[in-house]
Amino acid sequence: MSFAGAEVYFAELVAERIVPVDDPTGMRWKKAIMKLDPSFNISTARQTLDTQRRGSLANVLDALSLGAVLEAARNLPRWTLVTRMGGKHLNLDAAAMDSLPAAQRAEFDARVAAETAAGFNYLYESFTIYDKWHAGVLRQEAPVLADLFAFLNSDAFLEPMRVILDSPTISFCDGQLTRYRAGHFLTTHDDAVEGKDRIAAYVLSLTEDWQDNWGGQLEFYNPGGKAEVSFIPRLNALSLFKIPQPHAVTKIGANVTAHRLSITGWLRQGKDPGP
Repeated sequence: MSFAGAEVYFAELVAERIVPVDDPTGMRWKKAIMKLDPSFNISTARQTLDTQRRGSLANVLDALSLGAVLEAARNLPRWTLVTRMGGKHLNLDAAAMDSLPAAQRAEFDARVAAETAAGFNYLYESFTIYDKWHAGVLRQEAPVLADLFAFLNSDAFLEPMRVILDSPTISFCDGQLTRYRAGHFLTTHDDAVEGKDRIAAYVLSLTEDWQDNWGGQLEFYNPGGKAEVSFIPRLNALSLFKIPQPHAVTKIGANVTAHRLSITGWLRQGKDPGP
């Protein structure tokens, strides 16, 4: 599809709120629950990504869609705290970790710090949208997030991404809902993982009224390790960047009580293999 043709196609999808969905008989069409904001500008975004390979794009979801997603994200009953220990990923019940006696929590934090000093690490809370979708439980646990994930994997979202990134082979995206609280972080990495077929990473921010000095910034680095640019969390902004690029989420201050909420994942090519 040509660039001009994609803009027309995108405008029609926005106006009619339609997305394709799979059913046993093939492809059918239905009215979408989620919708991109009409002010979302493909041309400007394409120019930004062409010149800088990354950008923070404002006004992604329309007001109704954004409101529904915010409400769903705020009211999730259970989160998983994720980190690395002994070089392996670790899933922990976030509520249980919050209830640990102070001495045990201090010991845990010390082990996280030691792992971080030795290499790549992270500490944040997650709700695994992609995994739950493939397990068939997402709609039961979080129906609005199921609607959002279906939208993110429809041409109403993927076609603009293909144009903006100049990557026509993008075929699906994965994703998780993340919540960064005081002390949470993600150290430097570049998202390049063999066999994952990742083309670009995205962060759809659901964070309101974030202060610049709180941390939690998506920060990019040059080959020498020096910070080049930082994206401060802004409500309804889509941070988009081509892979690989060294980046991190800076540590959130110990006294910050607000939460950094976002949907994060990768735009990928090929057949969706599942988690």
